[in-house]
Amino acid sequence: MSRAQGEPLLPSNVSGAVPAAREGDASSTTAASPSTTDGEPPGRPLVERSAIFVLGALCVFGVCVLAPEFWGEVRVFPGVAALTAVISALTLLLGYWLLRRIRPVRAPSTGVSWVAVAWGFTAAAGLALLANNALDGVWTKTLPAEIASAWGAALTGPFNEEPLKLLGIVLIAVAFPRVVRGPVDGFVIGSLVGIGFQVVENFLYALGTVIQTGGVDGAAAVTQSSLVRIAVTGLGTHWALSALAGTAVGLLAAGAWRPNARRVLAAILLVLTAIVLHLFFNAPVLGEGPAVLVKVLLNLTVVLVVYFVIRHAYRRRVRAALTEEGERFGVEPAAARALIRRSGRRKALRRTSAADRAQARRRQEALVNRAEDRAAAYGS
Repeated sequence: MSRAQGEPLLPSNVSGAVPAAREGDASSTTAASPSTTDGEPPGRPLVERSAIFVLGALCVFGVCVLAPEFWGEVRVFPGVAALTAVISALTLLLGYWLLRRIRPVRAPSTGVSWVAVAWGFTAAAGLALLANNALDGVWTKTLPAEIASAWGAALTGPFNEEPLKLLGIVLIAVAFPRVVRGPVDGFVIGSLVGIGFQVVENFLYALGTVIQTGGVDGAAAVTQSSLVRIAVTGLGTHWALSALAGTAVGLLAAGAWRPNARRVLAAILLVLTAIVLHLFFNAPVLGEGPAVLVKVLLNLTVVLVVYFVIRHAYRRRVRAALTEEGERFGVEPAAARALIRRSGRRKALRRTSAADRAQARRRQEALVNRAEDRAAAYGS
């Protein structure tokens, strides 16, 4: 993100409801245990509290950096700025809903999801603005003018923005260890960091187009810029790149940050892939017209392949854990496995009498919690 350089354009056993636990299994009758979708318990260790403090402090700092950047255009073009803000808000809400929805089994913690968005929206964006402007200055002074102008975005954004977004994902994983316990969790949290960054960058560039067009028909300028950056290039930029980095963090976080060599290597390759894809996306090749779709589709294909691989592995572990845990609850294997799907859980509850539905929901949550806990342990 930089003012100087742009980016390329364009329950019964039959029904599936969970019955009462078998006699002697007291632990399974309690309320749902903490899970990857819950908040964190009280009495946090110092390292978690420190990570939360750093997250908050850097988000505030990011706001202080970004506010002066926006204020000039907002003050001169308040109507256009309001339109851009509405478009940005709608983009953020849609992206937030979709990206949380893609987590298998259940969406992540609402609170932590907003922390991820906030990091991308404030801290990562503000720090990247400073870092990019500084590095742009270096390229301007050390490279020929034509090269600095053409390659500045490619030589700047990937090496500043990706590490800064990654920093937030790591801090979130440390601050909320039960929310980021594996690759799937990291993928979703990373994508939320990316969508926050993407929205504020879109806002900045959209307002920049008003200046570039001399303030003539600013509404049309910001609308066109926003549509291109949301509906075209937005399909494979920051949310996707940060999802790859988040997957890397999830690989390292699994098993209490004691990964084996294979996971470390995979994590390094994922982060490097995000940086290389970002560099290619910003490079002055295939950057205009329909050709830019090649870059978008490349990024999208890579991230979808990673997603479906880790999704398949996670669902397989959860399904196996549901089968095993279902035996302890007296649930038939097929009915227990059906609880892996949101629709399966809803159907199970609908088949339960209204009087027993609340208790059935608690037991259902307990079973799914335990299954996800075991799946996280299997994946470490």
